[in-house]
Amino acid sequence: MDRGKVIRTEEGFAFIEMELNESCHACANKSVCMAGDKPVELKIGDSSGLKAGDMVEIDLPPQTKLTAGFLLFIFPLISLLICYYIAYRIWGTEEAGIAGALLGLVLGIADLMIFNKIAAKKRYFKPRSVRKL
Repeated sequence: MDRGKVIRTEEGFAFIEMELNESCHACANKSVCMAGDKPVELKIGDSSGLKAGDMVEIDLPPQTKLTAGFLLFIFPLISLLICYYIAYRIWGTEEAGIAGALLGLVLGIADLMIFNKIAAKKRYFKPRSVRKL
């Protein structure tokens, strides 16, 4: 379970500053999750009456973390490969394949941005539970 501190609440939401654990500091991909060396701020629905300064434990299911990792790292790569193959098969040149691959990468990232807006409304990528310590 991850821990964090409520930094503010507003309109039924709590903003939690996640504590960085040892694995965050040693992670080679910390710049990808935008954490870097500073705590990540998480916005969650507040149904338990949290207040600024409260310490909480957040439970995010492992399958959710795996799905998010797949979407972030693997999906754009798959999009790149598929678009490379399609462009190469249609125009038959390596240059067309490379241009298709670049287009596929851009489309993969754009799809992730759209998916992120949709997923923000879904419960799947939200913490399973938040418990006040």
